[in-house]
Amino acid sequence: MANGNAISIGNRPKYSRVKVQVTGPHAGFLSTVAVVQAAMRRAGVPLQELSNFYADAAEENEDNLLPTCLRWVDVDFG
Repeated sequence: MANGNAISIGNRPKYSRVKVQVTGPHAGFLSTVAVVQAAMRRAGVPLQELSNFYADAAEENEDNLLPTCLRWVDVDFG
């Protein structure tokens, strides 16, 4: 079970101001995490939170990645 470092408010992600667009074929765990962390860095999210996001995403298996991203940031599937 994910460690739940991301605490959502209602149905909103923890960092709803951080927007990440997901398009095209699935790129894999590392590239997806890198895109999300880069967006979080640009938004001024503290380094410890970037580490917490990675730990949360890596805790289970790759099937955990998308739900984890949705808990942490605003994902656009456009």
